[in-house]
Amino acid sequence: MQQTPTNNNSQMRTAAIVTIVVIIGLLLLGRFVTGISGNPTTPTTSDTTTNNNNNNTLNPANTNNTTTLNNLGPVVAAQAIDRDNCAVDATTHFTTSDPVYVVLVDSQLPQGTTMYARLYKDGVAIEDTKELTADQDYNNTCVNFVFRPSQSAETWQPGNYEAEFFVNGNSYRSTTFDIR
Repeated sequence: MQQTPTNNNSQMRTAAIVTIVVIIGLLLLGRFVTGISGNPTTPTTSDTTTNNNNNNTLNPANTNNTTTLNNLGPVVAAQAIDRDNCAVDATTHFTTSDPVYVVLVDSQLPQGTTMYARLYKDGVAIEDTKELTADQDYNNTCVNFVFRPSQSAETWQPGNYEAEFFVNGNSYRSTTFDIR
């Protein structure tokens, strides 16, 4: 009995082509997924409270078009800011009449990045700042939000506070402090 010879070369070519197609597909899928996760999203937040005394600014010093959201610095609380909007006298203790500056330090922000800060007292949200949007790429910049006692109370209530930064609608980092 004679068997028909199999064409091993044809099978090997088919396997090689399938392997190449799978590798190309995986590479394209990887680029697609990276593209999605690398793009900032538009937040859907609402201001539940307002603060008429916020001076929310971005410092455009040292711009660079190759920034990413992977290069965000720490968040600190301070009693003051310098001319570049960076923290002066970072602290975790304030008096009942102090303004509280919450500062994102030494960060790179791509154009279109959005940010706001939320203030909590004893774990309960009490105030959101207005949202900022970067109008260009920023490199080595500080972003600050200032919280002041409400106009009706004129002083803070003593207690434990936390200020949380939100970047592109997502919680980033927070800092805690107390008011005595």
